[in-house]
Amino acid sequence: MAELQSSERLIINQLFDHSVFTSTVTPDMTHATVDAINALKRPAVQKKITSYLNDLVGMGPDNYQENLLFLLGPNQLDPDAVHVLLATLKTIINEPNLQTAEADRLVVAEKIVRQVRSEVINLGEKEIYRLITRLFVDRLGLLTPDQIDGPLPDQTEFVTEYWDVSPDFTAVAKCLVDALIAEQTPPQLTQSQQVNRELLLHRYMSPDTAPVLWPVLVANKHAIAAQWTELQRFVLECGNDYALLLDSQRQQSAAMPYVTALAVANSLGVGIPAVDLNGRIHQIAQQLYPHKDISVSDVKTALSDNALIQHQQNFISPTPLVQRFAVRTDDEGDWQ
Repeated sequence: MAELQSSERLIINQLFDHSVFTSTVTPDMTHATVDAINALKRPAVQKKITSYLNDLVGMGPDNYQENLLFLLGPNQLDPDAVHVLLATLKTIINEPNLQTAEADRLVVAEKIVRQVRSEVINLGEKEIYRLITRLFVDRLGLLTPDQIDGPLPDQTEFVTEYWDVSPDFTAVAKCLVDALIAEQTPPQLTQSQQVNRELLLHRYMSPDTAPVLWPVLVANKHAIAAQWTELQRFVLECGNDYALLLDSQRQQSAAMPYVTALAVANSLGVGIPAVDLNGRIHQIAQQLYPHKDISVSDVKTALSDNALIQHQQNFISPTPLVQRFAVRTDDEGDWQ
């Protein structure tokens, strides 16, 4: 395989982080991102990116008008998230001010949430708002918080918030729908592609978590490591009984769900029954942040995304990565 160029690596890494790479240049973009957008206009670059991802994990990105979508990574969608995603796409695309060429591409968050709630009746508005924020603001970057009117968020259940809709929203929406349809017929994967998917999704493998794939990784660890090294970002660390896909771009976070996840993982000892995890999260969150409301789902996401826990049957235990972190207080008594 030909060596990846910097623009190609940037695009692939952004697909891993956000699932999308959009084609519209905005004023706040870096020169490197603008160069990558221009590079993507060349068919040879599109072919090279698709070829690399196909070799690595058995699927390339969906492409619509040079907007790429790659729905494979640590944040795969559960059925509720898919339902919210599709309902949000429909709601926003049908917004009247987005049907014209008006410069104003703002939508009222509360209105969108309530319309989505009318279709996703099994979830409350607060959970729908959290899912939309996680999917469209944090992950896909298709909605940008513009302004908030009224009291601070901790003074009311819901504030008036506006989202600025990306000009690439409709193009990415088409990719999303096509990708979700394609998921109904999963591709045939080689054993190495299965290993790479396991590493990308969980960042951690062991003989216990992946007994079938573990011998494949051991037999091909140098070739698999070389594939990841090509991105100049990941390092595959293999021990006698574990493998970690280390990410040089991941920085330690001070966000409350992440800190709580570290503390939970450190508290597991040899492990606990999976049914006790929610209770442990509540217990640790109360100890760390007694006056804050910490989302259990956000903590679980942090545990999985950062390869802090492993699941074996109905049991949860910490991974070797947990030993590298500690949760402590700073000089002012705040947890970090």
